[in-house]
This record gives sequence, structure tokens and C-alpha cells, in this order.
Amino acid sequence: MAVTLQAVLRSLCRAARVRRVLFLAMALTWPGLSWTQTTAADEVKVKAGFVFNFIKFTQWPPVRSAQGVPLYLCTPSDSALPGALELLQGRPVAGRPIEVRRRVPAAEWRQCDVMFLGGGDAAALDGVLRQLGTAPVLTVGDLPGFVASGGMIGLRIESDRVRFDVNLVAAQRAGLSLNSQMLQLAGQVLR
Repeated sequence: MAVTLQAVLRSLCRAARVRRVLFLAMALTWPGLSWTQTTAADEVKVKAGFVFNFIKFTQWPPVRSAQGVPLYLCTPSDSALPGALELLQGRPVAGRPIEVRRRVPAAEWRQCDVMFLGGGDAAALDGVLRQLGTAPVLTVGDLPGFVASGGMIGLRIESDRVRFDVNLVAAQRAGLSLNSQMLQLAGQVLR
């Protein structure tokens, strides 16, 4: 049975308790989709759903979380989850609409709230993380070894399932607070 990203996102707009339950359900059921049952388009939609939930379960410093101000979800190129991140465009998170920005130049990376790095961004990984330093920018990627390299949340495939790891040290260094329920679902948490 296929679950659409839009259906999951609609459900997540309900009360905070319902969001937590759905996040747990999504994390436990969506990873069960096997590659033989899904297409590459489904894979990127599932990953985009995870990104949406990572955003919902991250708390930025007050100076970065003013209500009504767009929450910038950036990528340094066009290669990251093609077509799927755009499904998040305009979705509200804590009173802030998500604005997806692709091919963001290095001079603007620190103005982003979330930076997603995909497979085509491997060569830029070290430079992006170095440039961001301790800026309050949630870094998410699906590159091998992403969290070990200093990224905050890394998506990976394990036994035909989407899993994620967290570099809590990197998130805390940037002044970000990650929800404890999300940390419990992570495969590995670097502390």
C-alpha cells in the first residue's frame, strides 16, 4: 500500500500530540518500503518526508524562529532530492512557511535554516560544513558518512529501508535543539 507524502503532511498539521505519533508511525512504517515495491521517485518523496519531520522536530534559537518569517530550506545545487523538496514549499512549521531555495550561493548559506546536501554535492560537503561553522543551520544529507563528516542528520539505506543517524554534537554546537523522540528513532547518535 503506497502512502503519499501529501497525505502524511496533511495529517501532520494536526495537534502536536498527533504529529509526534505520526512521526513515529512514519519512521516505523515508511522505512519498510522495499526497493522492489518503490520507484526512485518514491524514494526521494520518502526522504523529503523525513526532512519535513526533522524540521518540525528541531528548535532554532529565538532570533532565527520569528513567526511568519519563511523557513529557508536550501540546497547548494539542483541534485538534492529532485522534485521532492518542492512538495514542502509553503508548508507551515511553527507558524513559518517553508521556502525551498536551490543553487544557493556560498555567500548566502548562513541565511538558510536547513541545508540539504544530496549525492551530487559530495565534493562540496567539506566546504559547506566549514563555511556554515557554528551557524544555526540544520544540515541534512544523504551522502555516505555524512554525520561522521560533521553533518547533523544523515539519511542512509539499510536493508532496503531509509534510516537516519544524528550528530548531536554538531547540532548543539550550532545552537539547535533536536527533539528527544527523534533521537530515540535514530540508528546512531554521535554525542
